[in-house]
Formats: sequence, C-alpha cells, structure tokens
Amino acid sequence: MKFEECYAIIKDKYEKLDMSKVDKDFSAVLSITGANAGHVFVSYIGGKKVIEPVKHDKASIFVTMSDVTFDDLIQKRVEPFKAFTSGRVKAKGNIFLAMSVYKKLKK
Repeated sequence: MKFEECYAIIKDKYEKLDMSKVDKDFSAVLSITGANAGHVFVSYIGGKKVIEPVKHDKASIFVTMSDVTFDDLIQKRVEPFKAFTSGRVKAKGNIFLAMSVYKKLKK
C-alpha cells in the first residue's frame, strides 16, 4: 500500500473519531517506515482536529511502525496493543498521554 493510501485511511478514520471523551490536548506524529514511508501529524488542541502528511518535531507523542505493520493493523491481522508490546509499533514521548487518549477513544 502506497503512503498516499495509508494517509487517506488515517485521515478518514481520524476525521470520523468522536473526540468528545478526550479531555486533554495532544499532538502526535506517526512515522511509517519501509518502501512506502511517510509521516502523518495529528493534533487535537482546543477542540480542533488537525491532520497533515508532514513530520513535526514538536509533537508530544511519536509512533513508528513499518508499512507492513500498518497494513496488518488496518486489516485487523494484529491488535494495536499486541503490536506495541511485541515491538512492531514503537512509541516515545508522552506515553501516558498516548495511553489515556487511546483508552478514551476505545470506549
């Protein structure tokens, strides 16, 4: 899957998310590595969602995964938590914020 397709999937899912349960501002960069590499910046600040296909060095959360892992997650061949605990998804920055946002969005 080309990066443009990855970005379109992420954008569609992010735009449809109900953020009403998220009570903290955040910004994150998802870096996809491999043959179809690219970066996606997302933020939710002051009730406003932003998503752009760019790398941003000032995000509070940085997530990295291969294009293969991204495809496995989208196709539901692997669960996000399992991908993280097995090292297929790496995160750095404010991990507690990332987990808090993730849990609220899963409800």
